Amino acid sequence: MSSSAALPSPVTSSKVASRQSRTRERILAESTRLFLTRGYDSVSVDAIVAAAEVARSSFYRFFSNREEVLASIMRPVFETGIGMMGEVGQRPPREVMGGICDVYLRLWSASPDTLRLVTRTGGAYFRLFEDLHRRFREQLIDAMRRVETAGLLLNDSGINSARIIARTAVPILEVYRDHPRIDTLFHQAMNGLLIKPEA
Repeated sequence: MSSSAALPSPVTSSKVASRQSRTRERILAESTRLFLTRGYDSVSVDAIVAAAEVARSSFYRFFSNREEVLASIMRPVFETGIGMMGEVGQRPPREVMGGICDVYLRLWSASPDTLRLVTRTGGAYFRLFEDLHRRFREQLIDAMRRVETAGLLLNDSGINSARIIARTAVPILEVYRDHPRIDTLFHQAMNGLLIKPEA
């Protein structure tokens, strides 16, 4: 008997990989929901397993512990945001604020719950994504300094403007989450906070 006869067919392997991917995504989605509603410290692996309707062995196939789950939720948001912000930083100063708003809108559109969780997680768990958070923050500050240099900011400070964006963007998105004109209203709100009316 040939040794290749024991190997799974490509179709079978593809189905298994697809099922495993769906299981992992379900664990991440339910974990995000639980972390938001109960708080990270109040959510056990048992609670995640029950909510995702998977076996404990399935959980541990993908994650060693809850911290790995949290990191797997948070880090991709910053990785995506860093990629988007790189392009925004190359725009002319008058287009930077619009680009930053678009970054937040795209991240929100991809996963509102994940973006909410990002703004509510810190303390002892900040270390899980601190490196990426720092890179995103630095890009945001650099972009807003370009707007500052062009004399477009109400407060004349790129750093303070970046801080305002970091603290207000997601809460404003939450306010408008069900509004059909969320994109327009978000742009108007952020520009109203930061950009000189005559700019």
